[in-house]
Amino acid sequence: MRRRQLRTEVGHPTPTNDNYLETKGRPKRNPIVLWGSIILNVLFLLHVIYRRYSSKNNQNLRTQPRKTTRLSHLNDESVVPIPRDSKDNILSLEERLRYLEMKFATRVSFGTKDPFVGSSDNPKACGRQSDLKEFGCTENHPYNGYSFKDCPGFFDHHVCLDILPPPNSSSKKKKAPPCLVYDFGVRDMPTFGLTMAQTFGCEIHAFDPSPVSVTWWNSETHAARAAILNDPEVSKLYHFHTYGSGGIDGTINLVDYDWGQVSLLRYPPYVVDCNQTDISKPCKVNPTNQQKAYPLEVKTLNTIRKELGHQDRIIDYLKIDVEGSEFAFLEQMLDTNGGCPAFIRQIGIEWHHFSVDSRYGEGSSGQVNAIVALLKSCGFELFWQWSKLGWKSGERIFHDLEMKDVRYNLASFIRKK
Repeated sequence: MRRRQLRTEVGHPTPTNDNYLETKGRPKRNPIVLWGSIILNVLFLLHVIYRRYSSKNNQNLRTQPRKTTRLSHLNDESVVPIPRDSKDNILSLEERLRYLEMKFATRVSFGTKDPFVGSSDNPKACGRQSDLKEFGCTENHPYNGYSFKDCPGFFDHHVCLDILPPPNSSSKKKKAPPCLVYDFGVRDMPTFGLTMAQTFGCEIHAFDPSPVSVTWWNSETHAARAAILNDPEVSKLYHFHTYGSGGIDGTINLVDYDWGQVSLLRYPPYVVDCNQTDISKPCKVNPTNQQKAYPLEVKTLNTIRKELGHQDRIIDYLKIDVEGSEFAFLEQMLDTNGGCPAFIRQIGIEWHHFSVDSRYGEGSSGQVNAIVALLKSCGFELFWQWSKLGWKSGERIFHDLEMKDVRYNLASFIRKK
């Protein structure tokens, strides 16, 4: 009661129905409601401004590493690059966590639904597949694998003909070739790319820094080189580049390997030999054949596409047969395209030096699973492989290196979505 009297004494009318709710026939506004409405509208306006600013700011943050005071060293990419999408934007934290989760789980086969994903093929993904022998290993072919019967070793990679131009289609009347092929790993046997150019009129870009490949390309008498030089149409389509595939852009040391090629795989200068009958004597330490090192240029796929002006073109077939460099090359390709190189239609790979998971045995390899699982999530289907098991190497050097389970395999993929 006292409170109502005080409010009246200082000029505040007692809130009655007559003077508080109605004045001149119109309802009076409660000042609390009025100020509350104003405050809410101001807060809403500030919220809209903040959302617009933060959205623009977040977009900028996606293009560059976050700068912090305590953990700025984690932005260093000299060893481990930060995953990005195909437009060079850094993936969001959620995307990066899921991407890392996929790579780790499939690499160690922890909680995966299919520990054999790297060898789980789907032949139905391609209606008609070919190793190209029917087109390139013929008597009428200008270069048919040195005229060996069945051309062994010259046609190892399978292609799906479903999404290629009709065979023997010519690019003479076309403004541009109907297909684009990247052929990594040629040696002096360019049969794959040569057949794709001659049969389908594809534009071929071949890459190999090996000394044997450079010698072949500079020769005008080699049968395969002559087949390119003597065909005006093919010579326009076939382009050779004296650099290789890599997980970085720059010069790296590649060493002697089989068949005059070079590889990342390095042998030790000495090995221990304990194959002796007298166990009282120490094991022998024997020198190995020293590998010669070559400082050679390599480039990543994104860099190659940019330098060749192919950023807006589809790669109809990506062939990778690079003596062990395929892992670094493919991993970098995935890391810089959000895990999904949607600009590729088919991929042919020769896997080198992988081993099997001892928990699951034949057909399960963490090294292969991690890459194939990401390709599969991008819509690629494994439509052909040489074998679910691959084949084991019989080279003594691998045993000396204690690499007792060294395998190889061939695989071909097609993107279905």
